[in-house]
Amino acid sequence: MDFLNDIKEKIIVSDGAMGTYYKDLYPDDNGIVERAVLSHPERIEDIHRRYIKAGASFIRTDSFACAGPFISSSGEAAEIARASYRIARKAAGSCYVAADIGTIFDPAMEGSLLSDIRPVIDAFLSEGAEIFDFETQTQTEGLSEIFSYIREKKREAIILVSFSINKAGMTTGGLSVDNIMRYCAEEENIDGYGFNCGVGPSHMASIIERAHFYCDKPFIVMPNAGYPYTLRGRQIYRGDKEIFSDKLGIIVKSGAALIGGCCGTDPDFIRRISEKFGHSALYPKQIMELSGKKERTRSSFYKKLIAGEKPIIVELDPPFGSDISKVMKSAQRLSDEGIDMITLSDSPMGRSRMDPMILGTLMQQQCGVDVMPHVACRDRNIIGLRGGLLGSYAAGIRHFLMVTGDPVPAADRNQITPVFDYNSIRFMNMARLLNDEEFSNDRIIYGGALNYHGRNPDAIAKRMGLKIEQGASFFLTQPVYGADDARRIAYLKEKTGARILCGLMPLVSYRNALFMSTEMPGIHVPDEIVGRYSADMTREEAEETAREVTLDICDQIRDVTDGYYFMVPFNRVSLICSIINEIRDRYF
Repeated sequence: MDFLNDIKEKIIVSDGAMGTYYKDLYPDDNGIVERAVLSHPERIEDIHRRYIKAGASFIRTDSFACAGPFISSSGEAAEIARASYRIARKAAGSCYVAADIGTIFDPAMEGSLLSDIRPVIDAFLSEGAEIFDFETQTQTEGLSEIFSYIREKKREAIILVSFSINKAGMTTGGLSVDNIMRYCAEEENIDGYGFNCGVGPSHMASIIERAHFYCDKPFIVMPNAGYPYTLRGRQIYRGDKEIFSDKLGIIVKSGAALIGGCCGTDPDFIRRISEKFGHSALYPKQIMELSGKKERTRSSFYKKLIAGEKPIIVELDPPFGSDISKVMKSAQRLSDEGIDMITLSDSPMGRSRMDPMILGTLMQQQCGVDVMPHVACRDRNIIGLRGGLLGSYAAGIRHFLMVTGDPVPAADRNQITPVFDYNSIRFMNMARLLNDEEFSNDRIIYGGALNYHGRNPDAIAKRMGLKIEQGASFFLTQPVYGADDARRIAYLKEKTGARILCGLMPLVSYRNALFMSTEMPGIHVPDEIVGRYSADMTREEAEETAREVTLDICDQIRDVTDGYYFMVPFNRVSLICSIINEIRDRYF
């Protein structure tokens, strides 16, 4: 069986709660349920079989507490992990078995979470575990390191993770649903993700209906039966099986592919949802279509960015006048070339050009390519910035580069007043709030410009960190021209964890190379690059040199950059296309 293919084709029904069901069956056993795999293995095997008989095709080992503070001995935790997997595997038959690992974040823990949990993971691996289910998580801290360790030990392992939330859609660790959805989309070692525990089916359905999906990984939902009350020192869960089944129907229509139950759900709960969904051969996409809920999609740029696939974007300059025929022709050529995004500058150097948001709307509609306008704080007050985002959003623009903006030229300052109500960081804060309010069903993606040449790289990294806190997903750099630039960018990536797309601007003549090396502040063109050009070169010879130089730079930044960001000199789109094709041949 192939779990990841199976879950794409039909709904998979999981088991219910091991802990609360065990206590219902054996109220006199006051020990930790996980220790029953050693003291009463026949009881645990019987519970697995009951859930399977009820219709579960996915069961979890009785090992939830092995990663928490309840079992302090790593040797005992590993022993429980091994025993729990053997018992589940014996009962499973043709069902999938997941090595179950409960909440692993504990503020009182010291040191590496991986070092604490490694014996448990190794124990599961020694028993042949292929699916790891990290359930009821409250924080993301340390998880990526643990997932990487599993991948290193067993490349084909399947890693699932689900988080426990309250009625407000928050974990006890302070994560929101959107924080979780973003993390799970971006963490490459997660194969499936979702929510379990914390709330009953009604609240879970309401929260999931409002959630925003950033990827198409299998989605997992396992609510509690209801909410508990205490009777004679025991927690009893209220829960109606019909309501549970009905609310799981809403959750399935929202895209859930692996469904089951958490605290308070016994085999009768699983039987109800298995009868309703267990034989469904509908893809989650089809279910969403039948429910009238559209699948949320993302641009190829963003999908590639979070998947580490190095998108290609190209910057064009809007015209100084009203004639857009030339820039639209260039955009169409780039669209036909299959680039991931066109980005439009916003009156660079303080010289007025056509509004990039309005032009971007036309370009996106007519050329069939995603467009990312630059938006500078220099020319718009708070009202104008917010209004521009709202209008662009209504017109279909979902990507923005948010910049403070070049200063107005000194000669024009008597006539032109720079605004600067906001800088780029405060502008991003506005965008973050709009994403939570106006754009919550289809959030905008935005990034910042990166001037990496400043004297103090730590100060640059700190400013990048502030932008990341305000929701920046990426950074575009000024043109890169050498190994020194690549090393500086690598340092900033290491300090911040940011996704950085290195700027590439071919130098198309000796004069162009000389100007960039001497007249452009913040850009460093090494003498050896200028020396590759000569004043008597033909246009063709200079373009070939530009092509070779740019490809050499691409080789130097290949292990550093998260994508390729081309700036087109003098509208030489054909040159850019030839370089892009060579990059694809070399690297993709």
